[in-house]
Amino acid sequence: MNWLNMICEGFWGLMAAFGVCFAVLSAGCLLPARQREMPQRRMRFAVLIPARNEGRCVAGMIESIRRQDYPQELVEIYVIPNNCTDDTEERAAAAGAKILRVSAAVKNKGDALHEAFERLPTMGAYDAFCVFDADNEVNACFLAEMNRALQGGARVAKSRIHAKNAHESWVCACYEIFFCNANWLLNGARERWGLSARLIGTGFAVRRDLMEELEGWNARSLTEDAEFYAMLAARGERIAFVPQAVTYDEEPRSFRQSLVQRRRWMSGIMEVARHQSGTLLKSGMKKQKRRFALDAWLQLSYTRLQAWLLPMLLLRSVTLPTDGAAARFYWVTLLLGLLCLAAERRLSRHTLSALPLYPLFIASFLPLQTWSVLVPNRTWKPIPHSGVRLREEKV
Repeated sequence: MNWLNMICEGFWGLMAAFGVCFAVLSAGCLLPARQREMPQRRMRFAVLIPARNEGRCVAGMIESIRRQDYPQELVEIYVIPNNCTDDTEERAAAAGAKILRVSAAVKNKGDALHEAFERLPTMGAYDAFCVFDADNEVNACFLAEMNRALQGGARVAKSRIHAKNAHESWVCACYEIFFCNANWLLNGARERWGLSARLIGTGFAVRRDLMEELEGWNARSLTEDAEFYAMLAARGERIAFVPQAVTYDEEPRSFRQSLVQRRRWMSGIMEVARHQSGTLLKSGMKKQKRRFALDAWLQLSYTRLQAWLLPMLLLRSVTLPTDGAAARFYWVTLLLGLLCLAAERRLSRHTLSALPLYPLFIASFLPLQTWSVLVPNRTWKPIPHSGVRLREEKV
């Protein structure tokens, strides 16, 4: 059994090395936040909202854009209905959006965005584009803060993200804790280090000149956000994190729906890691691209490594006696979740009551990661949304 022990120890040593790197990067959340100057002018935005059977919620997203503290004459809203069998298009038009129809061959959000940028009329009339999901809502200063970031030198900017229905179930509340960790320890820390934020799902803005350089939207995997992030990192393009701009996302209520969604996330990220890791490592050898490309390579490589964590844990249980690792994981994950909730000012009776289950929510990623490597998911499955409206909670 010596060779099994050697494999285990080598794997844990590699995991520890990655862990040290991420701990140092996450410590950036303790650094002072960067201040952005007020912009000299206001940009003209096109808001793009891909939607598949989102008749229940698309009007809420449109209305939140209409409530912006930003001149409405500088904002055009485009809903991109695809594969719809409900009244998404009618409700979007009634709420004041323009409709961009795409072909029935669209398989996922990336495909919809690809066609939208090809068909978008007078693309040159806009200075920047914002991309959302139909079930989102945003805070009133979203466009003003994105304008500030894009006028301040960034060509891509990512908002903070929160669950808008954390009160509906323990699963929704766990998503909220998960996003608080991402806002604080992932994107917030990297913003302070001068690194690139990671595109997590939705709620980001990109300047027109960059989209013209990229010749439109060409990230078309199951996780188009991770693919676009990797493409930008390989180019040495920094994504600014804008915590004052907030996107609220409707989360799955049941654990089963959550597993379906997160398996899609993991399959897509594994695909991006497989295809982009070599390019990122090659770009990491170039001085002007090094820090962004290597950081993205570290994140994607670590996700691939985590896919083998569950088999290694099972192997370790056979070759070595238990050493309390599960208990340490539970308490460290719970404590980090609590600290990030406090830092993000999202403490509530809903998040606090779900906190004891949060480590189990995170642990459930492990079989999904392994499964995604062994049996890749190549089909996008929609998650039904109820259209719940944003309900702010007091801290």
